[in-house]
Amino acid sequence: MINQIVSYWIEDKHYIREIPPADYEVMPGLKWGSHGNIFTPAYWLSQYWMAKLDEAEFSPYKTATNILDEIVFCMLGGFGVTAELSMAAFQHCKSEGLIDNKVTDISEWERTLSEKLDLNGRLVKYRYPKQKSKYLASAMQFISNNDVVSLRGKQLRDELLKINGVGFKTAGWIARNFSDADDVAILDIHLVRAGVICGFFSKEQRVERDYMAMEEQFINFCNAIGTRPSVLDCLVWDQMRDFGGFALDIYNSVTDTKTTAVRPLQNTQSQLPLFSHLM
Repeated sequence: MINQIVSYWIEDKHYIREIPPADYEVMPGLKWGSHGNIFTPAYWLSQYWMAKLDEAEFSPYKTATNILDEIVFCMLGGFGVTAELSMAAFQHCKSEGLIDNKVTDISEWERTLSEKLDLNGRLVKYRYPKQKSKYLASAMQFISNNDVVSLRGKQLRDELLKINGVGFKTAGWIARNFSDADDVAILDIHLVRAGVICGFFSKEQRVERDYMAMEEQFINFCNAIGTRPSVLDCLVWDQMRDFGGFALDIYNSVTDTKTTAVRPLQNTQSQLPLFSHLM
């Protein structure tokens, strides 16, 4: 069979690259699919190339600041909190000196997180100020008593799991950003849905139960198509968020979930580069 040809322009340079035929397996039981069909392995590789991510020296979200800032920002994010809101909350905590002074007083964190935040000209409240305040105060105590700056990748992730309120996803997020690690994965809802659609996750898997196995599967998938996990997950996150309801409808159809009519693409803002230096 003839390889797939991927032809694209970046500025004034023309690229012609090849991907194995759609019916060839990229991994046992998983075919490449057409690069013209969204969310196939071939699609993700072609998008990776077109974004010039194969030329990136670092992940787009490799931190350019200290581990303490990264811990606080990532702990402020998570379920029900947008990247924009977590950034606003982080900046407020930073300006109040809670982070640099490693404040362990829960009431100080709660007072700060309960104050309204300026989000693009709107005053909004941060979600879960009481719960997050307890976790952040605990994290400051942990960092004051433990040296994690020299750790990298899984070793750093596993140490961060000792912080109250930090799970695999948050710990992996911190480790990925801080150490540009390719041996951890941030299995948030966008990456999980993309994985189910693509086929490197099964619809029966759950991060609450199968995180370590799914992390290994994602890393193996990245290696099989020749991409860096720390870089591809940023691309997947951005695209799945931008596709919005359209991506969700595809996921629902794959998992046999009750679907609604296909919704138009959402013009949402991409994931913030946080504490990163962009290539």
